Amino acid sequence: MTESSANISKKILFVDDEVLLLEGLKRQLRKEFNITVAEGGEAALTIMADHGPFAVVVSDYNMPGMDGIEFLNAVYQRYPQTLLVMLTGRAELDVAVNALHHAHISRFINKPCPKEILQETLTSSLEQYRLRMSEQLLKAQLQQANRQLNLLNDHLETLVTQKTRTLQVQYHYVAKITQMNNSQAIINALVNAASDLTQLRDITLWLSPQLDGQFTCHYPIDPEPSAVYAESSPERVIATALADKHIGPRITLDKDALNAVDESLFCGQPFMSVELPGKQGVLGLLNLAGDDVQLETETLEALTGIADVTATALQSHWHREAFDDAQDAIISALAKLSEYRDPETGAHLLRLKKYCALICRFLAKTDKYRDIITPEFTADLVRSSPLHDIGKVGIPDAILKKPDRLTPDEFEIMKTHALIGGDTLRTVYDKYPSQSFIKCGMDVAYGHHEKWNGSGYPCGLQGESIPLVARILALVDVYDALTCRRVYKPPFPREQAKALIAEGSGTHFDPDIVDAFLNNEDEFHQITEQFADIV
Repeated sequence: MTESSANISKKILFVDDEVLLLEGLKRQLRKEFNITVAEGGEAALTIMADHGPFAVVVSDYNMPGMDGIEFLNAVYQRYPQTLLVMLTGRAELDVAVNALHHAHISRFINKPCPKEILQETLTSSLEQYRLRMSEQLLKAQLQQANRQLNLLNDHLETLVTQKTRTLQVQYHYVAKITQMNNSQAIINALVNAASDLTQLRDITLWLSPQLDGQFTCHYPIDPEPSAVYAESSPERVIATALADKHIGPRITLDKDALNAVDESLFCGQPFMSVELPGKQGVLGLLNLAGDDVQLETETLEALTGIADVTATALQSHWHREAFDDAQDAIISALAKLSEYRDPETGAHLLRLKKYCALICRFLAKTDKYRDIITPEFTADLVRSSPLHDIGKVGIPDAILKKPDRLTPDEFEIMKTHALIGGDTLRTVYDKYPSQSFIKCGMDVAYGHHEKWNGSGYPCGLQGESIPLVARILALVDVYDALTCRRVYKPPFPREQAKALIAEGSGTHFDPDIVDAFLNNEDEFHQITEQFADIV
């Protein structure tokens, strides 16, 4: 760690209008963390200006004068690297969505908050702040190094050219990966950069995302990857190095010292391992293979620099992807409000996600839908599909849990769940129209019982006036109902379910979506079997 990175702030600021709460938090956490408190948003901004920077700011929602969202947005505008957390006694969905949308928070937690959750939140936020600032420091160091190289005299022209090239590779690599939105893209970029630098093609990448000493092969992708455990088999050269939590940062391997297990981590004749360093140890190994390889010092330094940058970027994306997973978990939890009241659903929500993804994947390859069904469209539909029946929370138990078929009057009441769900999500979408997954959830809640010929409900929409997401959901929802057991019927046989879906083409279902189903019916059946309800 460089001197500048060692000085990255670890200070945490708690902001609330309850003095006793602030004193309690400071007393509770002062042994583990560097805590400062402020009574209200205006006082907090003054403290941040006089005593910053602060790594993490934790704010209440309800405060006089400047409320939590206004305050955290002001902090974000002035100190965009600071991690923002909202700690509040208000747990309404609209407050949480408003905070995510306008206050740029990384986490939303409720009062009273158990000490263990608060400690985990602060520890995770400090680490994310360190990763952000480390990336900035690295960029600054690369730019400074480039400026220094440009000052070398003409007698060092060859050296300048070599150094500049490697630093440019690193700088452009950093600029490139900062634009990437997932960890797999970063992994692919690392392998491509390593191959371009070294002109080697036999490359493997072993990673330990949990930093638990278990490494699996992330490149090339193996459907059934084997695992390497850092503390096992001490006679293995690489396992021993991993257990010591340090490799070099790179090591040219002694071929005579490697056994068969060590060699299995390479795609050819082992040449070199380059570590991806994490705060708590090695989080990855970039393994290069080749016969009689000779690399310039500048190439090796560039490779090491790229590995360092990649380690920081991967950890950052793993944190963000974990946060995205947490958001998906919240959506699933909301959807399960209806599932817990409806005993027939089982693994219904999981299967619908997978069915929707299959339909989107097929349609996205067709000329008609190539520009419509984008990766973002698919992600929104898969993410929001569990919300289609959220309106069932408004249906009386006597109807929702009835063990027999519903009477006509009862069915009319049951049909209102589409309006209840759609109206509920519309109130959220009207406030936050940039949240595309909420719009998608609203469309599927309203429209998943509409029919292609206009005979559906609640609005009697026809053809393409029905939103595409609702037309997709309509088919996969009916398919799941056909192929799963209900209290009033056994599951339909595979061929009968397939025939019924086909018969509905042009009446109940969009013919294009029926065609997508028929082309993927084998995979639909596999999902049905793999994720069947446990009875």
